[in-house]
Amino acid sequence: MIEASKRSELVTYPIRDIVQEAKKLEKQGIQMIWLNIGDPAPFGFRPPQHVLDAAADALKQNYSGYAPSDGDPELKRTVAGYEKVAPEDVFITAGLSEGIDFLFQALVDPGRNIILPTPTYPLYLTKERISYGTVEFYDSDEHFEPDLDSMRKNITGYTKAILVINPNNPTGAVYSRKTLEGIVDLAGEFKLPIISDDVYDQMVFDGEITHMRDICKDVPVVCGNSLSKNYIYPGARAGYLAFHGQGWDKVKEAMQRLCNQRLSVNWEMQRAYIAAIKGPHDHIKKFNAELRIRRDVVMKRVNEIEGLSTSSPKGAFYAFINVDGPWKDDKEFVHGLLRHGVVTVPGSGFAPKMQGKAFRMVFLPKPEQLDEAFNRIAKFMKA
Repeated sequence: MIEASKRSELVTYPIRDIVQEAKKLEKQGIQMIWLNIGDPAPFGFRPPQHVLDAAADALKQNYSGYAPSDGDPELKRTVAGYEKVAPEDVFITAGLSEGIDFLFQALVDPGRNIILPTPTYPLYLTKERISYGTVEFYDSDEHFEPDLDSMRKNITGYTKAILVINPNNPTGAVYSRKTLEGIVDLAGEFKLPIISDDVYDQMVFDGEITHMRDICKDVPVVCGNSLSKNYIYPGARAGYLAFHGQGWDKVKEAMQRLCNQRLSVNWEMQRAYIAAIKGPHDHIKKFNAELRIRRDVVMKRVNEIEGLSTSSPKGAFYAFINVDGPWKDDKEFVHGLLRHGVVTVPGSGFAPKMQGKAFRMVFLPKPEQLDEAFNRIAKFMKA
């Protein structure tokens, strides 16, 4: 028997880990409503046509070789204009997922940590573990806004950076300017940089978003974004990291080395990303309007079903729903729900130290599909 590495045993991704069990039940004849993966494509949403055209045009041109390791120069300039930094502060990655991986490799030695929100996107948890870092969190309040007192309490001498995901995955929360300014003040006090995950920054349907880069003062901030969500093209796998402020020189040198060793990012999709950023952006208003309709269906049904509760999402396309009932934990609830044909994700996959039970769902399906999903949830909870 060939043994797998101990490091590989630290890798989990609950959003997709549940798929195998759901597929088995599907083969037994249970028709599934898939609410686990944040991919707009299966629900009928398409990238803007000019973005698809740019990728197609690149295929016809001389973009078949390796791209520069740190990214297409025109894309770096385009991102730099959007982020208000210099092109040399921008590194193109294979989706923001690779950017997250590179940041942990560049920042986190064994025993160190990046302090994460509760709940958080699971990839950050995995990267913390396989860096052999200490997993540290800060709490959120009942509206999923960061708790600044908890953040202060859990920052240690081994903390290398503060992570902010806004709009948030998995909760759909959009943080207030006051909260973000409080995080900047704390980061300045402890002399820590901020990692700002902005991948949903244009998907806001209630209120307005404040970008961390606009209020960071003298605090170093690295902003991550991608073609995946704002431009409805998750399969493209093109993203970036943009470094703001001073003190990043050694980290940027590490980023360049990491980019060099993975060679390059798909060049055609980088050309598509240029077109996406330059616009037009008509799709964003339409997409947000559709998401608001779906969010309202979710909140109506949650409020109707005894035992369910949540704070209304204001951005992205996720709801993090609390469950009150006789189940031992959220995994028992979610796996029981599978037998009623609804695929969600246990809340503990986003918050291992979470008290109580919860699940995350996407609300990308059509309103009638969401209604049917909640009919099944209600039936399961009554049973």
